[in-house]
Amino acid sequence: MRAPHTLLSFSPSRVPSLLRQGKMTIAVVGLGRIGLPTAAILSKAGALVLGADINEEVVSSVNRGRCKFVDEPGLPQMVRDQVKAGRLQATTDVRRAVSRSDISIISVPTPVDDRKTPDYTAVKAASATIGHSLRKGSVVVVESTVGPGTVENLIQPILEAESGLKAGKDFGLASAPERSDPGNILGNMATVPRVVGATDPRTLRIISALYRTALGVNVIQARNPKTANAIKLTENLFRDVNIAFANEFSLLFEKLGIDAIEVINGCATKYNFLPHYPGAGVGGPCLTSNSYYLISEGVRAGNIPYLIRMAREINDRMPDHVVELVSEALNEVGKTVRGSRIALLGVAYKPNIKDVQLTPAEEIFKRITEMGGEISIHDPMYEGEMVFGTKVKSIDGAVVGADCVIIATGHKEFKSLNLQILAKQMRSRVLVDGRNLVDPGDAIRAGFAYRGVGRGR
Repeated sequence: MRAPHTLLSFSPSRVPSLLRQGKMTIAVVGLGRIGLPTAAILSKAGALVLGADINEEVVSSVNRGRCKFVDEPGLPQMVRDQVKAGRLQATTDVRRAVSRSDISIISVPTPVDDRKTPDYTAVKAASATIGHSLRKGSVVVVESTVGPGTVENLIQPILEAESGLKAGKDFGLASAPERSDPGNILGNMATVPRVVGATDPRTLRIISALYRTALGVNVIQARNPKTANAIKLTENLFRDVNIAFANEFSLLFEKLGIDAIEVINGCATKYNFLPHYPGAGVGGPCLTSNSYYLISEGVRAGNIPYLIRMAREINDRMPDHVVELVSEALNEVGKTVRGSRIALLGVAYKPNIKDVQLTPAEEIFKRITEMGGEISIHDPMYEGEMVFGTKVKSIDGAVVGADCVIIATGHKEFKSLNLQILAKQMRSRVLVDGRNLVDPGDAIRAGFAYRGVGRGR
């Protein structure tokens, strides 16, 4: 392979031609749900992409042209095409990939631990490995979601210590946090403007040109990496706080005998109201953790964001509320959770994707089990597989003979449930709708003891 050139020696205006002519090598460190699509898109744009991951199984799968994210439209085919064309290669040798690359992109997980503190273990490890092999004149881009200041105060010192180089002088350092929605990642990457912040103006222009060319989107140039990450966190916290608001007043409206969905839909007719809806809880690796990145930074700065912290607590409590509705509805037909057969429909944390990271369905499953309920699971994305230590059944296998059905995920298949058939299959007719997919009137007419989040009786 050719000796890699020094990216920072080129004018930013050269980036599009370097990319399209295949004269740019990019290492993507972390081939997960964001890293693999990023690698595939950049290779399709013309770069030689070296996808690096410590998981040998992931690397082997990618090198065979396979993609486990079958719920991402277009991604399996794109990965297959780019591997076949030789523009996308995977390796477990992160150092070698970085040493051959003009740009190294960090796309590793940033979860929170049991104490609700950001766990940057993977980011620190990736930064140390990249720093060890970092070439003068190359650029490091952080796509992983991190708290404001983490790039400058954690990642930059590691890179400089390991490489002996100086950010902004010997190598470029930028933050370009992903803004994609699982289940539509390729579509989002091709339409949603990218936010980029860098430690120096030259790197900012170069990386802006890269994303503008490769993704075909507008680029929002932030003042610095911490501002770029603040933008990413704020847009997600806006959703989390508003969902918590919907959950909060929905619990009140249940007690007052008011249908919260009717209220929200009525409010949505006013020009300045943005509707958010209540549900069984918020899951996934983003909304459940992004709050804690900002809370941690706030604690360090001596300014705790109380509203954000309370919103997270409200959303975390919603699975417990669903279990309360289950108990209440079972009592209506003379049963308790203990000894009842309960069918849990949906385990994925969001509709139509195969991902159970921090899913609220797991908390519902645990609580029902602890209370002595006999629980069966159905999820069309996981049928026949093991989830939460139990085998996922067909929908008939889960609901036949059940006393209660809980809808925990808004999969499209559950929007068209035939309630008349469902009622005939069950031993007792109890339906708890954690995602408000079922019309309450239809459920009651089918003979169900019905409960829905925010649906006042």
